[in-house]
Amino acid sequence: MTSPWGALDAATGKKNLYLTEAARDGVNAAFSPHYHDALQALIDAGMDDTTGYFGSCPKNTLAPVLQTAFNSRGKTVTDYLNKQLAETEAFVKTANDAANALQNHENG
Repeated sequence: MTSPWGALDAATGKKNLYLTEAARDGVNAAFSPHYHDALQALIDAGMDDTTGYFGSCPKNTLAPVLQTAFNSRGKTVTDYLNKQLAETEAFVKTANDAANALQNHENG
């Protein structure tokens, strides 16, 4: 997966992107803990495994059909959430790197 923040990260490395401490604090406050925790809670909910949710009676022929359908949709949602979490973490890292670059530039 390619990070959408790669260009910003590269610009920071080339000393072409700086971020103020206040901006960094804003990015970190927006992400942690609420947004991060909400994404992680949804991922941990295991929407991609609905084993037993629809019953286990052998005569219930609809249960395995529903389980398959819900697992498929749940996997799609879980994959999206994992990607969203990874991209957000990459953005936060880029913001922190840019703020550190500004601080180093001002101190050096």
